[in-house]
Amino acid sequence: MNKHRVMTRIKYMPKHWGMHGFNRDPSLRNVSVTINVGQLEELANGATELDLSALGIDKLLGTGKVSSALTVTVDSASAKAVEKIEAAGGSVEMDDDDWDEDDA
Repeated sequence: MNKHRVMTRIKYMPKHWGMHGFNRDPSLRNVSVTINVGQLEELANGATELDLSALGIDKLLGTGKVSSALTVTVDSASAKAVEKIEAAGGSVEMDDDDWDEDDA
């Protein structure tokens, strides 16, 4: 590359070098509000039923321990979270309104 092209790039495109990749448009990003299984008992405060969808929580993750039987309603949950809650004697009800098998 000759000297004039380099000087033009330095003058008119100062950030030409060092740029790598791209950022996804913010409107396309999916951000979920999550909670772990270990936090459910303190959130329930002794109740046996817990509606996480009404609290604005989208997803239940499986980190932590649960010892009481809880009935949890949530939009989506990981397989480990469902396994831990069912092992404690509770159940997980998922709101899968987006997916309809009849429409296929």
